[in-house]
Amino acid sequence: MYWFFLIIFIITVLVPDLITGNVWFLSEKRAEEIAIFLMGALIFTIILKSEQQILFHKKEKEKDEKRIQQTVKDLVESYSYIGEVNRKMDILMGTALGLSDRSILSKTHEDETYSSIINATNSLLKAEFTSLKFVDIETVRTKKEFLPDEGEPVKNETLIAMEENVNVKKAQEYLIISSSQTVKGVKSYLIIHGYDPEEEGNQKNIEILKVFASQALFLYSYTN
Repeated sequence: MYWFFLIIFIITVLVPDLITGNVWFLSEKRAEEIAIFLMGALIFTIILKSEQQILFHKKEKEKDEKRIQQTVKDLVESYSYIGEVNRKMDILMGTALGLSDRSILSKTHEDETYSSIINATNSLLKAEFTSLKFVDIETVRTKKEFLPDEGEPVKNETLIAMEENVNVKKAQEYLIISSSQTVKGVKSYLIIHGYDPEEEGNQKNIEILKVFASQALFLYSYTN
């Protein structure tokens, strides 16, 4: 491109030497003026085309960069989602294995399994603390309870007031998850405080918590 401009520039400079007489009906001076004008117009046209190409390539580059950024964002979100699913599966499998590996459960092992369910619930919902309670539906009495030091007990009347086939309820600042089954008149309840609203809004998390509540009830009915 630079060599082409150089050649045109040289020709333009040499126009007075190249045109030494009248050209057809044009005088020598007029022919030189027209030749110089055409050389200038040619250079201007080439520069204009070059700028248009540069602008076109710039826009294409910006589009490519946006596509790359979106692809990277999609990959990050995909990996994050996969990691989150794997983490939740690890939590779920961990509590399930905690039950299946203990065919003969001692009091210590039983309490450890309840603690693992509570810890898994805290981890899943990024909660401050969780309490676990087993309530006799008929007598409205507490059969067993695991209440953290910072927690306040929720009345059993509030727990059993949950409608049939409803396993999720919000009461004040608590999120209550009940087992879907009742075994010998007893239901289990996970009472979660200080949870992350975004995690609570994920329906998959709620389904896993229902499994936790059912696992806790299974363990209670098995050992009692």
